[in-house]
Amino acid sequence: MYDNLTYQINGCLFKVYNQLRNFWQEKVYEEALKLELQSQGLQVETQKWFDVFYFDEQVGLYCLDVLVENTVIVELKAVPEVLALHKAQLISYLKGYNKPVGILANFGGKLLYHQTFPNHLAQKTPLTDTFDFNKVQLAEKEDIKELLFIANRILITLGAGYLPQIYRRAFYYELKMSGISFEVIKEVKAMYHHQSLSSKEVYFFRIGTLLLSVVTVQEFKPLTLSRFSHYMKYFKCQKGLIINFNAVRLDYRYF
Repeated sequence: MYDNLTYQINGCLFKVYNQLRNFWQEKVYEEALKLELQSQGLQVETQKWFDVFYFDEQVGLYCLDVLVENTVIVELKAVPEVLALHKAQLISYLKGYNKPVGILANFGGKLLYHQTFPNHLAQKTPLTDTFDFNKVQLAEKEDIKELLFIANRILITLGAGYLPQIYRRAFYYELKMSGISFEVIKEVKAMYHHQSLSSKEVYFFRIGTLLLSVVTVQEFKPLTLSRFSHYMKYFKCQKGLIINFNAVRLDYRYF
């Protein structure tokens, strides 16, 4: 139905790649693509903000790279290779913004990569639910069972690719709806000899003696986990759960 438009956009992508090749940052390709699309008489919006909803709850805003003719979402990358996560991100945006088709383009590889994704998600979720609680290998898994199901529901419903605060607001909504008693922690202070030296913003949920962190990271690195364990000690929490929503399946660590 939109073959002519996507064909034209793909032609513009090739023109940009042939001129600029593969060693610039994503923003450069975005600006070049905008100029090329406009030169062909197409309506283009870049950095287009839209509301993100978790069920009926507005949980934040997100920004699209390129929107063409108010119809086609073009998600741009400048990375060595395209991952399943990048595809999942575009699928999330198609569902969240309710547009009929999207194109994922990567300028950072040896050749231009582009793939068109029709939106078949009117009544579906962006990701396939592969979570099986019975396969969780944790001695105390029953203690975090409800939290894991909440996290999985958020990931499957929203998909990957959003800012961490969107997933945090969705988690806040879920905790409220479930009746779980919790506290939101937004600040940590550097104290020495009973004096406050500095402070910084954080965002944690404290649920009883458990500290919960919601993040969007490429992978759990040792430093990330080490810092979280120190936060647990700082807030006097006996247990900790850190959940990464930058993933195509539930990704977490339990302390």
